Amino acid sequence: MHISRKAFHASGIVIVLLYRGLDVDRGVAAWLLWAVVALLALLDALRAYVPAMQALFLNSFRLIVDPKDERGLNGSTLYFAGCALAVTLFDRDAACGGILALAVGDSMAAIIGSAVRSPRWGRVSLAGSGACFVFSTVAILLLGVHPWHVAVAGGVAAALLEAFSGTKLDNLTMPVGVALVLSLLA
Repeated sequence: MHISRKAFHASGIVIVLLYRGLDVDRGVAAWLLWAVVALLALLDALRAYVPAMQALFLNSFRLIVDPKDERGLNGSTLYFAGCALAVTLFDRDAACGGILALAVGDSMAAIIGSAVRSPRWGRVSLAGSGACFVFSTVAILLLGVHPWHVAVAGGVAAALLEAFSGTKLDNLTMPVGVALVLSLLA
């Protein structure tokens, strides 16, 4: 696991800071995120069909590219698609909670899950899932808009989605699934 990749993954906090902190209009935020998704998808297509683009990509982003992202759809494309969907489909508070669960919970699941030996369930460790739950719950609580029981439900959703969505797909399912839970329980 690349710590630098997880630090980049956690930089999704910036999306929340811009969307919530600067009070960016929902339509503008969604449009900007979908524009990033389109750009990343175009780059993925170019990497697939232009060997020089693939070489440039790998040389430029070696520190943050996960080996599973060297071919096919990059996890970053799904990351921004998940954030864009959350902003498009849910209110600001729910979307921000879902994005924070992905940015913080998923990152800490990978870091702690690889550092602490624990039993595995499916493709993930119990330590990683526990970290995902705790850090997602705390991140949602720090938004200051969800009661503790709603934040806990969001944390549970984050841990389950991270554990069972499969490699890369959790980047898409976590922000949307957690936002859905937060929205339903609000």
